[in-house]
Amino acid sequence: VESGASNDDIFKAVREVEKFSILGGANLQNPLLPGNWLMVWTTSNSIAGKTRPKVFQTNTPPEQLIDMENGRAVNAETVLGIRNAVRADISPLTKNKVRVQFREFSVGPISFKPEGDKFRGELSVSYLDEDMRISRGDKGNAFVLLRESTQRTAADRIWKGWKESW
Repeated sequence: VESGASNDDIFKAVREVEKFSILGGANLQNPLLPGNWLMVWTTSNSIAGKTRPKVFQTNTPPEQLIDMENGRAVNAETVLGIRNAVRADISPLTKNKVRVQFREFSVGPISFKPEGDKFRGELSVSYLDEDMRISRGDKGNAFVLLRESTQRTAADRIWKGWKESW
């Protein structure tokens, strides 16, 4: 991702890494998993914001907070100085996959909680080290994320470069 490789090449590399996750992928109990992660690449145009007018695209990498101990996750981005977020409950399904139940959506100070359980999904962790995580959602989308505490500068640079390629 950092090299500026094409989307096809990045996705090919992600699939190569996933071949090793057939053995179970990264363990949800790994102490490296919790924390704030910055998405620097994804196959999802809508999650990246590619389908929005440029003025409504985030200039910094979208964030994902993972808190396995308390069973929660938060996806967030800032657009035009307004923080948009989705809060979710997460619970283990397998050694490397969680069930995601979206509980609250917010745009700045305005939030709403959806009725029932129709906003749900799954997220697996294919690869995890001190600085990088590769995950895949239940709709097949792949995600490459960098740890915010150690990789913020690199993530901002990578996101900017990737966004310019749109």
